[in-house]
Amino acid sequence: MADETQKAECKEGFFKCLLNPPKCSLLRMIVIGVLGGIFIWGGLNTGMEYTNRTEFCLSCHTMKTPYEELKKTVHYSNRTGTSVGCADCHVASSKEPFDYARKLTQKVFASKDVIGEILGTIDTPEKFEAHRLTMAKRVWAHMKETDSKECRNCHKFDKMDTTKQKDRSVVKHEGAVMDGKTCIDCHKGIAHKPVHHLLEGGQAPTGAAAASTSPPPAPAETPTAPKSDTVGAPPVAAKPASAAPAAAAAVVAAAPVAVAEASKPVAKAEAAEKSEAKIAPAAAGGSVKAMDWSKVPTRQIKVFYPGQAGLEWVMNKADHSSAADIIDKKRACAKCHEGDANEVGAAIVAGKPVGVSKTVMEPNPPAGKVGFVPMTFQATHDGSKIYFRFEWVPPKNGDKKLDPKNEVKLTMMFDGGGTVDGSELNGCWSTCHVDLRTMKDAKDDKKTKYITGADLAGGKFMDLIQYRSGKGLSPVDGWVDSERHMDGGKSQLKAEGKKEGNKWVVIFERSMAGGGKGDHAIVADKVYNFGFALHEDYTNARFHYVSLGYQFGLDKPNPGVKNYIDVQKQ
Repeated sequence: MADETQKAECKEGFFKCLLNPPKCSLLRMIVIGVLGGIFIWGGLNTGMEYTNRTEFCLSCHTMKTPYEELKKTVHYSNRTGTSVGCADCHVASSKEPFDYARKLTQKVFASKDVIGEILGTIDTPEKFEAHRLTMAKRVWAHMKETDSKECRNCHKFDKMDTTKQKDRSVVKHEGAVMDGKTCIDCHKGIAHKPVHHLLEGGQAPTGAAAASTSPPPAPAETPTAPKSDTVGAPPVAAKPASAAPAAAAAVVAAAPVAVAEASKPVAKAEAAEKSEAKIAPAAAGGSVKAMDWSKVPTRQIKVFYPGQAGLEWVMNKADHSSAADIIDKKRACAKCHEGDANEVGAAIVAGKPVGVSKTVMEPNPPAGKVGFVPMTFQATHDGSKIYFRFEWVPPKNGDKKLDPKNEVKLTMMFDGGGTVDGSELNGCWSTCHVDLRTMKDAKDDKKTKYITGADLAGGKFMDLIQYRSGKGLSPVDGWVDSERHMDGGKSQLKAEGKKEGNKWVVIFERSMAGGGKGDHAIVADKVYNFGFALHEDYTNARFHYVSLGYQFGLDKPNPGVKNYIDVQKQ
């Protein structure tokens, strides 16, 4: 009877029940428990948010080292005015309920650094540096496990506007989605001093050291660009904002070393070139056939300054992060770098470090030399002859003339339609190596461009044609196999060049049938891989501008290939 009375009284109202504890002890315990839980959770959350403040993190003076590094990055100061603190990247947070458990886990995780501070393990900059890689690996592993949740709180693949990204970013992000990669797989070292290159074991090699430590699988799978003496390859680096030609020229004009100094390494090379340049006159006299170029599609291409970057540097992952993509995914260099070749060239010509290994590709920056030159390229054919037209506005000429006879030399190289391994990715960069004369690792001052494993009879060589502006000089009709040959072709080559106002125009005319040693026949059922180099301002050797690798075919559209050019009959 007493129980029935108690139930009835409880039903009369919640507050009345609270005022009668003996009869409502269970409900009171529930209410007190809920209120206590809220109070405890609120206290924990308040404490957690307090300890998430950057100021709290900096109370351990050791943390000032990474914080000063953060302040120099785009994550701290940028054009949008957004900024992140320690917890934004090191403590997972969002609106998902389970994230509270992640926060608690991260707090326990961070206690290791606090203990290290207290015990003196990382309490000085020197000790912090000694343990930096260990701590970084711990963070990278955690972010990998959480699918880079800390990054994805702000950055999401599906929210990216690829029309506002540069080619390299678009390609990388598309590949990351297809490969199931997460942010931290590619973006280590973006907020603090980079040490991820040490994961491979030891300091990242550069130049020839890189080649000997991690040799490229085969030169054929490597990117190389056309040059008429010695060249480098397109590096990969953190890119500055896009620059117009004038802006890039202004940046590069600040390069401190005079051209006179830059010319020192090529003195012997010039003598060697003169001795080998037994130029054969054009097989047929007369002028290049007049064409209506207004009907021929144009392709805008940026030729850029490569410095001493050779094939081996480009194809070494420790130096160039995209080496694996080039080899494994068969991604042409132009797929990533056509849009930012100007930035690459501007960085190199100014003597700035580039690539993963932060290598300086130009030890003697030529004063006043710009980093790139925009060019307009056109190609057409008439069934028996093929025509290539180049147009550009030359940069301001300097006082030093490394090649006083030729204000301009324009060189083009192409294979026999997939006959040179890897040329579909890099054009003629496979002819440029780090051991060539005037390159950093040169061992022979007469060594010219070459193709590893060249086979002239089997077609494994690059056909070479060159225009020279010197008075009375005939065009060069040669090829590159195990060395560079500057004569011997019989392709009825003609070349004309002239200045039209403030621009240069150079046109090649060549028999599609070829006809001689070192001449590739150009036929309709093949795709040809090519590249070209521009020696401007009376320059010589490697002090030129180079293109990335491109392809052309006859009357055969190939819209799925970015670096392909359809040469249509006129």
